[in-house]
Amino acid sequence: MPSNTEEDRRLVNQRIAYFGAVMGLLSLTFFVFTGLLGVALNPDWKRHLLEPPRLLHLGAASVFGSLWWLCRKGRRSSFQLNVLDVGGLVLTSSLYSLMIAWAPASNFLQSLILTLIVVSTLNTHAVIVPATARRGAWVTTLAALPVPITAYYIAARHPGEKLAGYPWAPLVAALFVAMWCVTGIATAALAARIVYGLRERVRAATELGQYTLEEKIGEGGMGTVYRARHALLRRPTAIKLLSTERGEQLQIQRFEREVQLTASLAHPNTIAIYDFGHTPDGVFYYAMEFIEGITLEDLVRHAGPQPAARVAHILSQVCAALVEAHHVGLVHRDIKPANVMLSLRGCVADQVKVLDFGLVKELHSEAVGTTAQNTILGTPLYMAPESISAPALVSPRTDLYALGAVGYHLLTGRPVFEGETIVDVCSKHLLAEPVPPSRNGALDVPAGLEQLIMACLSKAPDARPPSAASLRDAISELGLTTRWTPVDAERWWHAEAPKVRQSVQAELRLRSSAPATLAIDLTRRKTDGPARRALLQ
Repeated sequence: MPSNTEEDRRLVNQRIAYFGAVMGLLSLTFFVFTGLLGVALNPDWKRHLLEPPRLLHLGAASVFGSLWWLCRKGRRSSFQLNVLDVGGLVLTSSLYSLMIAWAPASNFLQSLILTLIVVSTLNTHAVIVPATARRGAWVTTLAALPVPITAYYIAARHPGEKLAGYPWAPLVAALFVAMWCVTGIATAALAARIVYGLRERVRAATELGQYTLEEKIGEGGMGTVYRARHALLRRPTAIKLLSTERGEQLQIQRFEREVQLTASLAHPNTIAIYDFGHTPDGVFYYAMEFIEGITLEDLVRHAGPQPAARVAHILSQVCAALVEAHHVGLVHRDIKPANVMLSLRGCVADQVKVLDFGLVKELHSEAVGTTAQNTILGTPLYMAPESISAPALVSPRTDLYALGAVGYHLLTGRPVFEGETIVDVCSKHLLAEPVPPSRNGALDVPAGLEQLIMACLSKAPDARPPSAASLRDAISELGLTTRWTPVDAERWWHAEAPKVRQSVQAELRLRSSAPATLAIDLTRRKTDGPARRALLQ
């Protein structure tokens, strides 16, 4: 095995099962084919089907099938995997050798057929089951040993007319077959080294400190998000990093500031930051809690407008997260449905998490040059007028405008303003008055909730609620006739959430036709550790 980590054991377990399935199917196919051929050509076909060589052939196929079954049923220890791997190869090679040796008309040609069978099996094993070149060489050597022994036995029993009377004929036959076996062992070891080396290069490219990237789960204006695994801890983790093509100094400064500022927030409705740092090749990253949930954007897209009581429940939690951020002097500046996630965590349904503080602004100590005053940052559909006309004047009430736009979207299924271009949308945020949600959606909107949302969407910041705390209190005091209870939330997550997730996954599969890539300079990566040293063997 490459190493003794749980990840490597799991991989080897899967690959041995896959190898057993592939070789078992191939062996069984040849068994059926030779059986049918024997029935067609041999008058005494019933006896032919029960000949020892055929039973040995069936035994080899059964060994491969057993490898698949045993590794498929559960995870094995390193010792068990080694026994199954090496034992399976040696046993099938021995069964194939007995099959050829037991044939009534064994000759040198059949020795070559045996060599072809075993060498093909060993090379297939080298490609499927990960191993270092050293391990691949000794395992294949051990498995190939029965082949020249069988060739010697066949040549001694049936030397043929040309070699009859020559005492060294069996030795020549064994050496000839052994030469081809050595060639097969060398190619198998080379294949193992190449395949294992490529795997280690991928591992090196996806390792960020103690974290290993697993799959891409999102991408935004500031970076790309991957699901990741910690080397020791078992908690779900997401890694956000700044791709090299976005590596301008200004963006890197903003990205690092995002981590430092977000890490200071501790509210349960704000995404938690675990760790951050730079990779050896200069890629900045941070690790955060992994949320298995549904963004508000996906919720509306696949489930439609939401009941007013649920919208109030969601907005209240977002306000709670913003209260802490605004209290320490931070403005999110990119509140939008895609940055608010609902989840079912710890038996709490509809728990809100505010994500992506990638455009966060520190009100009291923003570094000069990190956010140019004439730069428009945010998402046009949810930007407050001052974010467009005077970005330097953004304030906590800027987030309340965006939150009002999010609530509008949840109630109606539509953005506040739509337009053919970004300029068109921005001009409407500056000049146009929004249509009240009750006149732009199919669901009933309580007057009190509508008034709060319209107040948040006021052009003048002073006309909006004074703070996130006051907005949260106003929502709790609405006195809605219908409330969104924990029972309602749990019922939705068990009945409707699976359908939404399936739709989201289907949409992601359609959008991800191009493979996700990450540019990493492998020449600058360290090659210490047992697994990487094995790459040089």
